[in-house]
Amino acid sequence: MEFTTSHIEKLADLLRPPEPEVLQGDDLPSTKYDITTTRQNKNSTALNTYNTPKTMEEYEQQEAQEAEQMGKVGFGAGDRKTPVYTMNYLQSVSAEDVFLQIGPKTPSSASCENLVVRVKMPGDKKENVDLAVDNSSVTIDSSRYHLRLPLPHEVNPDTSKATWDPAEETLVLTLKLEREFDFVNF
Repeated sequence: MEFTTSHIEKLADLLRPPEPEVLQGDDLPSTKYDITTTRQNKNSTALNTYNTPKTMEEYEQQEAQEAEQMGKVGFGAGDRKTPVYTMNYLQSVSAEDVFLQIGPKTPSSASCENLVVRVKMPGDKKENVDLAVDNSSVTIDSSRYHLRLPLPHEVNPDTSKATWDPAEETLVLTLKLEREFDFVNF
């Protein structure tokens, strides 16, 4: 049997793994429910002129500028600032965990039961703070500050607690983590 170039090309097509049947972009069929915009206002042109950094230095400078803008008045809701906050994990340990080292807990955050969020709110009082906690976020509103904070893990708002430290003008949230118990999380 004689092999020509067309025979070899057909054989190569047979041996090549099939491409996945995935529709992308322009391949998708058009429907009458397509989302488009015809408005050209100041905000949409500002979004289109977003400068993509080309070097690591430009990226770091752009991140620093965004972080600075987040701390200024006006980034929060209305004319309120975003407060400074910290998030730390808290683990309950017993004598057998520390001294005897026979407990199942590890020093990692996987064995932690609580997430402690400290929100510094200088100039505010406990009476002015409105706090809302759900399974995945914390929202704090006051006369001077606004914070909507997504949480890294789900929490149980019913068993969580909040305290106000008047000396440091800090709201301290102790959020009980919802963990699935397995051989890592005890």
